[in-house]
Amino acid sequence: MTPILKVDARDKLGESALWDPTAKALWWLDLTEPKLHRFDPQTEDHRVTGIEIDGKLGMIAPTGQPGIFLLAHHRGISTLDAKTGRHSPLFDPERGRDGIIFNDGKTDRQGRLWSGTSDAGETLPRGIMHVRDHDGSWHIADSGFPVSNGPAFSPDGSVLYVSDSVGRQILAYDLAPNDVRPRRRRVFAVMQPDEGYPDGLAVDSQGCLWCCHWDGWRVTRFTPEGKRDRVILLPVPRITACAFGGGDLKTLYITTAAQDLDPAVLAAAPQSGGLFAVEAGVTGLVETPFALT
Repeated sequence: MTPILKVDARDKLGESALWDPTAKALWWLDLTEPKLHRFDPQTEDHRVTGIEIDGKLGMIAPTGQPGIFLLAHHRGISTLDAKTGRHSPLFDPERGRDGIIFNDGKTDRQGRLWSGTSDAGETLPRGIMHVRDHDGSWHIADSGFPVSNGPAFSPDGSVLYVSDSVGRQILAYDLAPNDVRPRRRRVFAVMQPDEGYPDGLAVDSQGCLWCCHWDGWRVTRFTPEGKRDRVILLPVPRITACAFGGGDLKTLYITTAAQDLDPAVLAAAPQSGGLFAVEAGVTGLVETPFALT
């Protein structure tokens, strides 16, 4: 399981890897440029589209409409046209609260949108995990995060995982099929100092959780019981997000960041900001689209 550099993207903050099963391509963001990447693993064609926005991005999520995504950014959530880079405002569950940025998010197995926010300074516990139900209502799933990352869901959708990055822990919650309120919050895993901070998450078809480590030089696979099962070491320190892709969903694509690295570290890790891939040996899951109405 040796990671291979697929695109020397040189992203400042590569994030939000998303496999598109219709286009058979991987999409991801550079949150701070800001721009959208598209990579076709069959042809190795790599394309970049600038996004017409004046602030930091958070994540993209599928809508089921070709080339149209949900985009989280500092002013809420918009629809994004991948061809033009133009976006149209859609939701803002924070209602413009000062000092808050939208960060990571995903759809759950039922297509509901979970969107995490963070304190702009990444120090105060002001971030919220929001969820939008099918009836259009927004709910606070949990709060008190300086930086909210992840989230991810078990194959049957009964468990929610969230990275409390500043707290160096992954949290787990129980979910009922028709209730957006998470229950039985618990600590799933704790990161040691040499492991860095938990960032993006993905779940495979066996129910194991893959965690990207910011400043940890690795991706770790955890069993559903929270035991460390595998560690994939990378030649760069800031690992941000991962997604299963490829025709058989057995390739794990991994985004990374070069932002704010010490010059000596960057010199030792010149592939920082690149897109990596590794054959995981297990099958992943396709993300459920969010239905635009």
